[in-house]
Amino acid sequence: MNNRIFIFLILSTFLLAERGDLINVQVMATKDLLNNQGYIDNELSTLAGDSFFNLTVEYGFWLYNITYETIDKYGNPIEASGVIAYPRVDWPELANQAFPTLSYQHGTVLEKNNVTSMSGLWVLPALIAGYGYVYVEPDYLGLGISEGLHPYHIKELYASDVVDILRATKQFSDESDQFQVNDQLFLAGYSEGGYATMATHQIIERDYVDEFDITVSFPMAGAYDMSGIMTNVMLNYTPYGQPFYFPYVLFSFCDNYQATLAPIEDYLLPEYANTLPELFDGMHSGDEINNIMPSIPITIMKPDSIESFSSDQTHPLRLALQENDIYDWTPQSPMYIFHGEADELVPHENAELAYEHFIGNGANDIYLEILPSNLGGHQDAAPFALLGAFTVAEELKIINELGDINQDGLIDVLDIIATVNIIINEAENSYQLWASDLNEDDSIDIFDIILLVDLIILI
Repeated sequence: MNNRIFIFLILSTFLLAERGDLINVQVMATKDLLNNQGYIDNELSTLAGDSFFNLTVEYGFWLYNITYETIDKYGNPIEASGVIAYPRVDWPELANQAFPTLSYQHGTVLEKNNVTSMSGLWVLPALIAGYGYVYVEPDYLGLGISEGLHPYHIKELYASDVVDILRATKQFSDESDQFQVNDQLFLAGYSEGGYATMATHQIIERDYVDEFDITVSFPMAGAYDMSGIMTNVMLNYTPYGQPFYFPYVLFSFCDNYQATLAPIEDYLLPEYANTLPELFDGMHSGDEINNIMPSIPITIMKPDSIESFSSDQTHPLRLALQENDIYDWTPQSPMYIFHGEADELVPHENAELAYEHFIGNGANDIYLEILPSNLGGHQDAAPFALLGAFTVAEELKIINELGDINQDGLIDVLDIIATVNIIINEAENSYQLWASDLNEDDSIDIFDIILLVDLIILI
């Protein structure tokens, strides 16, 4: 191919690409139903013992690494990565169901490769897809394949990333004959993922209500009050279980608020300004950073920086933290907030504050579950929170079959009416096209209505 033509094609693809476009997919793992159940049983037994979970899946799964387009902190196009796992249907069964989407926002990691798209299969995507969800997990910006420092606890960038991987999932579904997604959307995450989940819920309802309808969200153990509760934890001058958390936040905010915040070296004592930045390159673990951190994280800062921040309520860093608080708004969709009472890293008061503001603002269908202290701290309480969220999701989940055009979980005369409307007015979305094309001839007509009537009679 002529080099000029090749370059033109590359530039054209780049210029025509849009947020959420699916760029690449690559299969990572697959298991049929029997092997998936065996894998899950083994993994859960290792995690919590034989009697704790006792979960029985209904599907195998396919797990894919995907690359998609999103935006960076400047609003410029950038490639990001993540995974999609969907239920596997084996011969002689046909892929004639549409599944809800569950987007899982993972917890804190520092190493770029320590994400599912890079490290490979783990039990959660196998389990969630095995129960009949399309499991989606973004790596987040700065992790996986994307460049730069991860924007840790910058709410807008979590939301844009999650929205775009959901768009890529929809595109993948539209182009696949192996799975379909319906309109149900579940959001869930723990720790950093709890924060990301609540941020995504807020911003979807602010900016994307015409595109997504959240069925329910499950923010768990998140730091929702960055400028208050979490700041006070650091200002208390007490030992902290994961000291790297503090510079991770500080570096992230300095990177994302360059116009208003001083360079990082202006805040840190020289011995830390000279050593810490290079450890946040995505190649070092939290343990490595903790090894050079003091047990009281804020003591890496210059005393005059601490004094300036503490005494000035309009300090630029304080204002930046306030911009990323996510507890004072009014959720429209249901939300279940889980948090451990004994959480030593992210105090449960974060959850209580958010809940009180949501209820005070007039929100309905908001629920708070404070897990008792005997279930353990931040890490140990996670399986109990996840199991609680999963139990609620199962009560709300709908798996639609071919012919369930109105997505109510039933195939009846209302679907005939919906099909007639589609024929008259054309389908509004790809799900309607899939669900109403019973003879799979890429056309919605009287023959599909006849097949739908036959199906209703058989039911």
